[in-house]
Amino acid sequence: MSVVRSESNRSHRSTNSHVFDTMTKHRVATAREPLLQERLLAEFVGTFFLVFTVGVSVAGGGSMAAVAIGLVLGIQIYTFGSVSGGLFNPAVTLAVALSGREKISPRDAALYALVQCLSGIIAGNVAFAVTGSTFCFDHVQTGTWSTSFYLELLFTMALCSTVLATGTSNDAPNHYFGFAIGLTVTGGALASGGFDQGSFNPAVTLGINLANYANGNAPLRPSMGAWILFLLAPLLGGILAAVVFRGTRGNEFEECTGGHPQKAAKEAGHAADESETRHEV
Repeated sequence: MSVVRSESNRSHRSTNSHVFDTMTKHRVATAREPLLQERLLAEFVGTFFLVFTVGVSVAGGGSMAAVAIGLVLGIQIYTFGSVSGGLFNPAVTLAVALSGREKISPRDAALYALVQCLSGIIAGNVAFAVTGSTFCFDHVQTGTWSTSFYLELLFTMALCSTVLATGTSNDAPNHYFGFAIGLTVTGGALASGGFDQGSFNPAVTLGINLANYANGNAPLRPSMGAWILFLLAPLLGGILAAVVFRGTRGNEFEECTGGHPQKAAKEAGHAADESETRHEV
């Protein structure tokens, strides 16, 4: 009787272990890395829905635009995060590239940014075609150049820092990283309020402002100063986020037994699995 119960318990434990491996380690270990074209397509689609949501929700004048944008961003990150990283923002791409650890190569970072900008331009024009309405990012609508500059820089820095910590660090990702990133955008937009329009993303700026040029009835065109502000400040925010990440996450760059910390941890996990299998046999 005890033998039957023991075999039953072992079978149950083995089944649970197989399910766990299938859902996590086993699936990841056996799946090939996404191809470059797959990653670029993921970045294109995710950025498209982000910029499209910005164009539709803000042009519509609803009070929940910031919430809609944050929700769609978070969901797109969950959708494509395992394919491309779910960056959808040239400033975020720059931050990840500058954070090191071979997360993305300079060539791929450049391609990501190019695809994100192209997608933003297409999405902005699709939003115009759907709604018949546009707006533009220009500091004169909310306050001074310096106010918008600092808000764009600092909240983009916060966004990029959240991505680096919750999506790329040794202890990431957790189950909430997508919404942590999306809610950072929502929080930044709500906090900026009447002081800044809250782009935090050069691809968003490009898509929305170029679509505004296509609208012959648009009451305002972005000034040259606005172009510089809303394209440059987010990139500077991404650079600052990478600097802070390197300053606060030294263990990400330290060598440990077996080489790279993440590689060593993965190898240790595989060794533990093999040891458990031998023990059960």
